[in-house]
Amino acid sequence: MNKRKTLFWTNLFLALLIIAFDVLYIIFSNQPYIYKTTASVLFVVLGVVNFVFAFFMGKERNRLFKYFMLTALVFACLGDILLIDYFIIGAILFAIGHIFFFVSYSLLHKIHWRDFLISLIIFGVALIVILVPKIYDFNGMLPIVIVYAFVISFMLGKSISNLFEKKYFGKDLLIMLGSLLFFLSDMMLLFNVFGNVSGIFGIFCLVFYYPAEILLAISITHAGRDDKEMSVFKKIYCRIFQQCFHVMIPLLPYRQPKILENMDEVVETLQKENIKNVMLVTDKSIRSLGLTKELEEKTIKANIKLTIFDDILPNPTTHMVENGLKVYNENMCDGAIAFGGGSVMDTAKVILARHVYPKKSITKMKGLLKARRKLPPLFAVPTTAGTGSETTLAAVITDAETHDKYAINSFPLIPKYAVLDYKTTINLPKNITSTTGMDALTHAVEAYIGKSTTRLTRNMSEKAVKLIVENLKTCYDEPHNAEARENMLKASYYAGVSFTISYVGYVHAIAHSLGGQYGTPHGLANAVILPHVLKKFGKTAEKKLATLAKISNVASEGDSVGVASEKFIAYIEDLNKRFDIPTTIADLKEEDIDKLASHAEHEANPLYPVPKLFSKEELKEIYFELLPKN
Repeated sequence: MNKRKTLFWTNLFLALLIIAFDVLYIIFSNQPYIYKTTASVLFVVLGVVNFVFAFFMGKERNRLFKYFMLTALVFACLGDILLIDYFIIGAILFAIGHIFFFVSYSLLHKIHWRDFLISLIIFGVALIVILVPKIYDFNGMLPIVIVYAFVISFMLGKSISNLFEKKYFGKDLLIMLGSLLFFLSDMMLLFNVFGNVSGIFGIFCLVFYYPAEILLAISITHAGRDDKEMSVFKKIYCRIFQQCFHVMIPLLPYRQPKILENMDEVVETLQKENIKNVMLVTDKSIRSLGLTKELEEKTIKANIKLTIFDDILPNPTTHMVENGLKVYNENMCDGAIAFGGGSVMDTAKVILARHVYPKKSITKMKGLLKARRKLPPLFAVPTTAGTGSETTLAAVITDAETHDKYAINSFPLIPKYAVLDYKTTINLPKNITSTTGMDALTHAVEAYIGKSTTRLTRNMSEKAVKLIVENLKTCYDEPHNAEARENMLKASYYAGVSFTISYVGYVHAIAHSLGGQYGTPHGLANAVILPHVLKKFGKTAEKKLATLAKISNVASEGDSVGVASEKFIAYIEDLNKRFDIPTTIADLKEEDIDKLASHAEHEANPLYPVPKLFSKEELKEIYFELLPKN
């Protein structure tokens, strides 16, 4: 049995033993020095056990935190015992213990003004409970009670404040729960000792108190540890968050864009929508290749004004969006056509979002459902078979000042029309064909192996993967093969629908961080990262990867789940090799990994319903695998 399991079973045994003596004391309250003292000594023993294991398990970080926590537990134990016959001395010892708890929490996270604000609010509530009701007989001890309330309020306030920090969230949650139970226990003690009320509050005091001490004792190992795995409490938080979204999927206004197949249908639809001045959002390379020529000619013939904004670059920035918004407003456009890859479509989406939110900055739209107003009609014409942006509610933008790359996710951002005209992809360079195709594969796979799938998204992902396996190599080798190009556009669309509803995962979170820091093309990053992440998921994704392998004929029906899964990952690696896609990220620097992993962890957790949750430390391991080999 490894150290972690030994610690778990030891903690469980001691916790049950403490609860048992707590119950015995409630039943046989006339024997306090037997049952209460034993329970109190046992939670100190629990603290010592965790203190020792913290060092045996190599958790050297925050050593002072451990010393102060153990000291606080000792004072609590002494206070608990002396409280039986020497109430004032016991209360003083408890207060000293709370001070040690506060200091220990401050060793996890530095003192912040928020600590004092929250603590004073709690203290104010405590004062109301103490001073307003006319049910107490303090017998001259009111000053001691107020001082004690002040101290424990700051203990609880600091534990709550620490939850606002990104680091150690799950572990801070453990401490906060222990502190809250401690606070509630003392409130019950207040009623029981000084209040002219029922003795039931004494039972409530004990019901809250010993679980509080158990949680705080366990936190010596689990809080502030330098642990690679995500804490169990943060895992629970992430999974609950994800499950709530999963349950809400049928209630959310997802919609699929209406599919148009050529430029004639685009012009006809513009006329039906009564759009007389439409902005074409594209980039200069697409125009130089003549891909927009047919659309430009047909809109002129239909007497539709076409305002052109072609200053889009890969990894669009906030500056590009603001420049496009200025063009859109100055020309009084009433709709937009995004003609290009993901960067073009993302820029067009955010331009329209800024148009309907003239006083709202792009940064304030970051995250979920921050842009809820209806947008002018958006036509999405993909020139790559991969991004799926023509179907999604997401737009990924890079802050021009901070280089932070983030997503804006809102239902109005889903384009009204998706134009799947294979002719727009015929002249794609080979490297764009391959990397955008791998981007589509990543969308389909990440949506499929996650925990928020639906019957629709599973079906869409399976269709997408099968089409990609059957057609991507053909598109790469035979760029003018119309059938293969058309099938890849369908695959991209299906994958886009799938991940719009079921989300993506760590591949995208890592890719976004690389794109923001170094401008790494998104499809290329996804292609490089995908096999690394799938291997790290291990058995948690094995069954679903095996299904995809068999559906796409990468593996045979007779293969075991493990073999089929391995074949699928090997197939991805072989594709990358065939397309001359590297196995590492050329621009990645070791000194940037900590910051990049923080960005990725913040983006992914708790939103992305991945098969296995990774902590920042586990994500860093993937970045190290992506470092260029000397």
